[in-house]
Amino acid sequence: ARLDLDNYNNDTEDGLHITSMTGSWLAIVHGFAQMKTWDGQLSFAPFLPQAWTGYAFHINYRGCLLKISVGQEVKLELLRGQALDLEIYGEKIELRDFYVTKTK
Repeated sequence: ARLDLDNYNNDTEDGLHITSMTGSWLAIVHGFAQMKTWDGQLSFAPFLPQAWTGYAFHINYRGCLLKISVGQEVKLELLRGQALDLEIYGEKIELRDFYVTKTK
C-alpha cells in the first residue's frame, strides 16, 4: 500500500500503480473504517489516525451507493438506493439519507 505514497521506485511521477491503490483502499476501508459484513449486516467502527484530519470513500452495497466520511465526526450518506439497515459502533441504525455521529 505504501509503494506510491513513499515513491519506493522513484517513478510515481510517471503514474500510480493500480495494484498498490487497491491495497491502500483496503487498508482504509477494512482497517481504519473497520467495515465488515456479518450474516448480511454491514457494520463500521471507524477511527481517525492521530496525524490525519480525515478520510472518505464510497462503497456499493446491495444496490446502494454509500459515502462514508470520517473526521471529528463520522458521516454516512445514502446517495442511491433504498433505506439500509447497518451498524455503527455496534448501534443498529436505518440509513435513509444521512447519519452523523462522533468519531470514537
